[in-house]
Amino acid sequence: MMLSFQLNTLFNFYQLRDETIKELGVKLAEQDKKIAALQDEIAQLKELLKLQKHRRFGKKSEAHATDKEENPPPDKSITVAAHTRKKAGRLLSTDHLPHFQTIYDLAEHEKTCVACHGNLHKIGEEKTSQLEIIPTRYCVVEHIQMKYACRQCETIKTAEKPLAPIPKAIAGASVLADVIVNKYQFHQPLYRQSKMMLNEGLTIPDNTLGNWMIACAELLKPVYQALWSILNSRYLQVDETPVKILEPNKKGYLWTYYAPHVGNARGLIAFELSETRSATIAESRLRDFNGLLQTDAYGGYKALRKRKGIVGLGCLTHARRKFDEVIKISHDKDGVAAKFLGLLKPLYELEAMMREKKLGFRTRKRLRQKIAWPQMKLIHRFLRETKPKVPPKSKLGQAIQYTLTQWPYLFAYLRHGEAEIDTNGVENKIREIALGKKNWLFIGNTTSGQMHAIFYSLVLSSQLNGINPRVYLHYLLTKVHELRRNELDPITLLPQLIDKNDLQKFIDERMEFAKKMLSDT
Repeated sequence: MMLSFQLNTLFNFYQLRDETIKELGVKLAEQDKKIAALQDEIAQLKELLKLQKHRRFGKKSEAHATDKEENPPPDKSITVAAHTRKKAGRLLSTDHLPHFQTIYDLAEHEKTCVACHGNLHKIGEEKTSQLEIIPTRYCVVEHIQMKYACRQCETIKTAEKPLAPIPKAIAGASVLADVIVNKYQFHQPLYRQSKMMLNEGLTIPDNTLGNWMIACAELLKPVYQALWSILNSRYLQVDETPVKILEPNKKGYLWTYYAPHVGNARGLIAFELSETRSATIAESRLRDFNGLLQTDAYGGYKALRKRKGIVGLGCLTHARRKFDEVIKISHDKDGVAAKFLGLLKPLYELEAMMREKKLGFRTRKRLRQKIAWPQMKLIHRFLRETKPKVPPKSKLGQAIQYTLTQWPYLFAYLRHGEAEIDTNGVENKIREIALGKKNWLFIGNTTSGQMHAIFYSLVLSSQLNGINPRVYLHYLLTKVHELRRNELDPITLLPQLIDKNDLQKFIDERMEFAKKMLSDT
């Protein structure tokens, strides 16, 4: 019995030991899993930290070694005995500027030869050009209306004068246009403009300037509303950028709608403000739109992309940036990310060539089908084969997953010659607002935000069509009363449709006025 008891005790001991070992194994496996997850999280945080450091302290350009030109064009240079220097040349054209002449001649007593005392005769002249500036000069134009009366019936008749854009305001159309352009093209806040006016002896508070801007926005609203005819185009790029709204204290958004092929120039652009990034904003604005809609991967465009009558297009540059970020944090110039960018390079070279040669839509589609289509299939295969080898939560894994998820929309541009490879067009226009935000910091309220949308739309659209925004807005402000009386169709004042002869006549008249003002003073 003693032996049986000992054997039973020994059996229980080994059974307990095995169970303990098994429990320890399970716990060890769980710990290994937790360690792996923590290591993965640490790796992600390190990647994020490197990326944030690069964004703050590194170069902002996305270009790197894989994007350098293989055969850069030769520099025009002059070889000198000791060194080689680049050939100098005129960097700007001044043909469009007013030209004035100052004649320098010898005094009469200097026109005698110092050697033989004979008379000197003119044999030619030397001409040099110098760029100068006439400082901003404010002036007051007194509008004097002659009044006549009939001696018999005492009827009085007064000569008419042009109506001021803002009744009873001292600011004329040129001053109003100047304030608008300084803020929305050159990003000068109103308080700063007020200080600049002090240098000219003018005391105009910034709140007065603000009231003028609100009035001008209301006057120009018909032209802004006509601008939304861009929604009738077949191809749109859409994006949005956050802006701070002071009242209420929240983040708002300026939505951007860019039609690259409207008119004969580089299209039109329209902005609208909202207090939310909700998908309903774009869906409401585009409720009647049919055609090609190119956006980034923001989920707010998901329903629009799938709507009947709309073909959704993606942006290869957004995918490219994610791989570019991998290189910036890993410094691996020969890894998967670098190979991906190398595969993209022929696609962008093709687009650059087609833009340079200004090829038509049919030719662009044909060349994309022939050259870009096989390359895109190669890229897709490369990503699918690489994905299983990469940790899914790593920066590289996320970049691959993003690109594969968006692939149907990234691939779609190959079927449409009028579409672009990316949304760089609309993003470049938003950068203008990004520059402005660094200066004016916030939007006071939604009314002010709607004013921003109107002026940014008109300023950037005129630039796209090669029209000086200051001239364009000045001209529009002289037409606001005709718009108010419905004597003028606002569509005819859009930058791509405006009568260029009328605009040039207006420019000539203003130039003559400026010359007269200078000669009188």
